[in-house]
Order: sequence, then structure tokens, then C-alpha cells
Amino acid sequence: MTIFKSLLHIFALLFSVSAIADYCAVGKIEANECSGFIIESCSLIEINAVKDDEGNLFHPMQCYQSVSEYSASKNLCWINTKSEGGGIVSWGLNSATQPNFLHKNSKGEYEEIDADYIVFKCSKK
Repeated sequence: MTIFKSLLHIFALLFSVSAIADYCAVGKIEANECSGFIIESCSLIEINAVKDDEGNLFHPMQCYQSVSEYSASKNLCWINTKSEGGGIVSWGLNSATQPNFLHKNSKGEYEEIDADYIVFKCSKK
């Protein structure tokens, strides 16, 4: 995926307006988070909030104008949140533009999620 497409998807993720949205979440929104270097382990984690640059918390958006992928047979939507394939340029873009997704742990505390993409059951309008 090109850097431009990644930025376009991130822009759509952050600034979509539900009144003109084509894809709306039905149920929870999850983030794919991976850890490890040689042996990578990935898991889906529910997104409970999104934090802006001032530290304010918001509920995740429920509707999006566009998505990276849509499966009509599974009613699933994916939105890539990270740029890939650009080496250090991708790393810099990701650190500057990556949304701050949060998960509430069992103690009720928010933890940041380093999401590669988000996925959710969706309906296409």
C-alpha cells in the first residue's frame, strides 16, 4: 500500500462524517496489535476510546465514508491505520499520524493500542 493511500485512510478514519458515511460498525470495533521482532504475535483488542492530541477521550467513530477492505459475505470492514513499505519514512508517518486507540483493562485503566488496522462487523449503506 502506498504512503498516500495510507494517509488517505487515516484521514478518512479521523474525519469521516456519519451523515455521509457508507460503512457503519455493528457492535465492537477491534484493533489488530502485534508484538515481537523475530516471532511476532498478534491479537485483536477491543477499542474503548480514542485520545486526541490534548488528551481528551472520545468514543470510537461508528461510521466511515470509506474503508480499506469490505467483505460483503462476512459483513466485515477493515481500515489500515499504518503506512507500510516505506522504511523510515513509514515509521515517521506512523508516529505522526497514528490514531491513539485505547483499551480499558480489567482494572478499568486505559492502555494504548499500537494498531496495524481496525476491524469491525459493518453494514454498508
